[in-house]
Amino acid sequence: MRNINLKVVKSYHSLICLWCSEECHRRCWKNVNANDDDDNKCYYGKNIIVRPQWLHRVENSSVGFQARFPDNIDASNSSLTPLIVFINKLSGGQKGEIIYNKLIRLLNPRQVFLLENDATIMQALDIYSFLHNTRILVCGGDGTVGWILSTLARRFSSLDNPPVGICPIGTGNDLSRVLNWSWTYSTKRLLATLLQISNAKPIALDRWQVDFESLTSINPIEETGIIRRCLPHFLDHPRFVRETNLLSYQNYQKPLNVRFTNYICFGLDPAVVLDFHDKRMRDPSKFTSPMKNKLIYLNIGRQYFREFALWRAWNLRSYMRIICDGQDRTNSLRHCHSLILLNIPSYGSGTHPWSRTYQKNISIQNKTKKFNQINSNTFQDIDPPDYSYDKCKFARENISNTIESSAASLTNDQIGRQSIDDHILEVVGLDSIQMALIHIGFLGHRIAQCSQVRIELLHSMPVHMDGDPFYLPQNTAINVTHAGQVLVLSNNNK
Repeated sequence: MRNINLKVVKSYHSLICLWCSEECHRRCWKNVNANDDDDNKCYYGKNIIVRPQWLHRVENSSVGFQARFPDNIDASNSSLTPLIVFINKLSGGQKGEIIYNKLIRLLNPRQVFLLENDATIMQALDIYSFLHNTRILVCGGDGTVGWILSTLARRFSSLDNPPVGICPIGTGNDLSRVLNWSWTYSTKRLLATLLQISNAKPIALDRWQVDFESLTSINPIEETGIIRRCLPHFLDHPRFVRETNLLSYQNYQKPLNVRFTNYICFGLDPAVVLDFHDKRMRDPSKFTSPMKNKLIYLNIGRQYFREFALWRAWNLRSYMRIICDGQDRTNSLRHCHSLILLNIPSYGSGTHPWSRTYQKNISIQNKTKKFNQINSNTFQDIDPPDYSYDKCKFARENISNTIESSAASLTNDQIGRQSIDDHILEVVGLDSIQMALIHIGFLGHRIAQCSQVRIELLHSMPVHMDGDPFYLPQNTAINVTHAGQVLVLSNNNK
């Protein structure tokens, strides 16, 4: 047991240390507290806890102190994995502050940080920069995780950052699903998640750079669809093209980050996400749980009823061009209302628009000095033929014969394995029907696998990138290229 500063919770007959779980009778506590014997001191129990004696006052530090291992600990051979925790108190129905109050009891309060800005992250990294084998736990959604990973990529070289685990308290939690950290937060599993951090395996995750370029003009694409010509009075353009002056569009003209790890999406789905995000930022008190968030999201989707109902009357081909590895794939957008560039298998709260997948671990040697071996998660395609876009009975019956298309989906023979570290993006299109069907196991319109993508916008367009929605003006080009890798933690203990 630890002297004086013992962190305890009272029970009826005894005192229990929250860090090492040792118990002491109330009658014995006075004797233990008076005895300075090392056998009676707390041994901390968890190897993720930052010991108070590791923290030292430092004059030239912006926060006034810094952590270092004592001389009696061999850092290179130690099993200690000190943990830094970042919490977004607004994520998942504002559950972050509740988690914060729990974690400052289970861990050293000095290793738990409420996210405010980039400076909070950099200060935490400065404090623990001298500790070996440090790991990071992010309590938040996909947007919060992307924020942390972007900051780490600026601070560290490729594959040299402290690996990142996830406590999922967001709405979608797609990266958390892929890395096996669960799809939602559970109070009962918080301690188990902490204990699994030490045994989780560091793996590589691709990052992608998004560069924006202003274009003087783009020649419009001729629209030859019969239905498009027959319904001009019912639907001139989808709402996100017609109503460019909406407050939600004006408030979010630039992305928070210019790199992504999960996906970037264009079109109808991001339009709904952007409206949802704007309402949540203006009145966060209404968004108090992930389930309530999803119900509000569905209600916002009703505002786009006309776009969903008249899905044959418009498509993204009229509003953008897409070039994959130098090949023009614009004709592939003839049936699409949303376009997704996928880096991970999961999209939109756990759907798999590219393939139904399973996970296979492959060892990668000598990728970084910090880790001698990193396990890479490779996701192999095991789709039954009935789930492919061309063979899906529902899609075959509903895709209009009056719309001429020169582009087809990739065949099963052309579909490669999906992996989070292969420097390859999967390009997927969704029509308004598939936006619903992917939630029950159907696939999207698989367009390409490529390492570079260029998208040219003929009209203004909503975009959704790793939990960050925004609105781009027309005559904008988006160039997507590979931007290195970061280390994340795969939870193989589940």
